[in-house]
Amino acid sequence: MADDFLSDEDKALFRESMRSVKPLTQQAKVKVLQPKPAIPKKKTPQPTQEKKAYYLSDTIVDTVLSETILSYVHPSLSNQRFKALRMGHIPWEARLDLHGLKSENARETLCQFIQTQAENDKRCILIIHGKGGYLGAPPVIKNLLNRWLPQLDEVLAFHSALPKDGGSGAVYVLLKRKR
Repeated sequence: MADDFLSDEDKALFRESMRSVKPLTQQAKVKVLQPKPAIPKKKTPQPTQEKKAYYLSDTIVDTVLSETILSYVHPSLSNQRFKALRMGHIPWEARLDLHGLKSENARETLCQFIQTQAENDKRCILIIHGKGGYLGAPPVIKNLLNRWLPQLDEVLAFHSALPKDGGSGAVYVLLKRKR
């Protein structure tokens, strides 16, 4: 059934990517034990920030490679302000390192980080995604980040960082002002 949605090119790319993968041996398999349910403690009410729900598409339209420069700008942002971001003239105020994370964990971490920084009125942040790509495969987190960031309401623009901040393994992200 799932094969109906994959092109022959996608199937070939997947097989090529999996060529060097070897199945686990019987001794290497791990039995996962379910933890006993904890007895819930009474919580004292605390003021909480409402967690915003994000619905981000993972569909990669244009695959980017390890050295590809990422760049996006919302039409409402001036060319001058975007150039300042590109040139690294806007100092970043917070940093997030996503490289090495699984995609679902990276998405959750990214959304929480972006929401927190926007609420704290941070304007420019640095996100490290790494250059990934095992055996020449396209970097997963970099491709997902390139797809996710334009979908976030808080993001005005992003561009690959200068070499001193991670180069094509990181992006500067400009966030909207809090209203």
